[in-house]
Amino acid sequence: MSSSEEKPARKKLTLSAKPEGEKGDRKHKPARWSQLQRDRSKPAAGTAGPAAADKEKAKRRGPASLAGAKGRGEKRPSAAAAGKAENDSAKAAAPRRRSLPTVPSQVKFFAPCPRGLEAELARELAELDATEVAPGASGVEFSGDLAMAWKVNLWSRLAIRVLWQVDRGSYRDEDDLYRAAHRLPWSDWFAVDRTIAIRTVAHISPLKSLNFATLRIKDAVCDRFREDLELRPNVDARAPQVPILLYLDRDAYTLYLDLSGEPLNRRGYRVEPAPAPLNENLAAGLLRLSGWTPEMPLLDPMMGGGTILLEAAMIALNMAPGLKRHFAFENLIGFDKVEWTRLRKDAEAAQGEPRKLAIYGCDIDPNMVRAAGLNLKAAGLLDCVTLREGNVLEIPAPDETGFIVSNPPYGVRLDTDATFYADLGSAMKQHFSGWSAYFISADPEFPKHMRLAASRRIPLHNGPLDCRLYEYKLVAGTMRKQPEQ
Repeated sequence: MSSSEEKPARKKLTLSAKPEGEKGDRKHKPARWSQLQRDRSKPAAGTAGPAAADKEKAKRRGPASLAGAKGRGEKRPSAAAAGKAENDSAKAAAPRRRSLPTVPSQVKFFAPCPRGLEAELARELAELDATEVAPGASGVEFSGDLAMAWKVNLWSRLAIRVLWQVDRGSYRDEDDLYRAAHRLPWSDWFAVDRTIAIRTVAHISPLKSLNFATLRIKDAVCDRFREDLELRPNVDARAPQVPILLYLDRDAYTLYLDLSGEPLNRRGYRVEPAPAPLNENLAAGLLRLSGWTPEMPLLDPMMGGGTILLEAAMIALNMAPGLKRHFAFENLIGFDKVEWTRLRKDAEAAQGEPRKLAIYGCDIDPNMVRAAGLNLKAAGLLDCVTLREGNVLEIPAPDETGFIVSNPPYGVRLDTDATFYADLGSAMKQHFSGWSAYFISADPEFPKHMRLAASRRIPLHNGPLDCRLYEYKLVAGTMRKQPEQ
């Protein structure tokens, strides 16, 4: 079209009623199927009276009826009345939503932990005032209100997560799982703008595909949201705001809301990784199993990145391990920010002032000494712990008596042989008489080559590795295990 040609005028849009008998050029269909239209599509239960019919017509006319009324000389409603009418109309068109149910005062939770620490975690939860504490396989069940779950997230040194059990039952196939998840009031627990992700863990499940079971749970959650709010949450597999866990065994399922998000061992202070690091939950568990208390000297002569030292210093200063991080429960509808702020302030007030502690660490690798120092600095504990570079076979004891808790090199950490273990046993006897030593190892040959009689052997798991925690009471002139003939 040339510039000299006249462009056709655009048709003006108006809210005024069209003259009677005038028809539009085309029919406009609604952009979406709203709740109000859905209700009008249903057949009427009975014949409405004249007043009801007039009211319905006024609703259908909408704002155009106001312009028509003014043209006919009728009294126009006041601004307040018009505003109220618009609000009532918006409420009628909005998706229906149930009122929020009251969360029971006592709900069930499950806290997984490294295998072998169940009894210690049960004691820790009891110390935090949890009720109905029941240790099981790789975790502990307990009860309490939601604030108790927040407190456990903040204070637990041994738990990996805190899971809120929202449903439990039996199943035969994926359709059973869909129906079970679909009947739950998900929109009462978190808003539709929160991202979700489903994770499935199974033990001897008859289902052929756990991925399909995961997909069915996701479909059930989204379909229930559509029915309640006409919207569905988005999925974020990498960093969901509301993680959901499905646990399956042979014939039973359990659905959990993960209240932790990131595993609780991620305290927020590890800035410099080390080869084959010890899990923070397990490190804290070793200290509890050893019986060490902050009044006693502690040494880790093969400290690596300093995980055991960090956990010990946090225990000594009564530092809540969850103070430096956020949790998934902060994204739920029932989250009480005032109560959570109170819990955090109580934890900060209970924390001791940094001071020099009888906690010592050394490593033969200067890079590990540097890594441990950086991690301690990130936690604000660098001045509380004494670090040095040194060989475990040569260093002297820092005190007359104390505890050694360490993760000696084995398997994936570095190549070792029987000679190192034998030399380690000799060094313990020579330099640390009067001390109690606790070594965790996944090497089944470790106790044989140490040539010391272990007073206890506690089964543990360090990630996928099947380990043992060996206890040695180091007394001069005794405890030497004679070589087998």
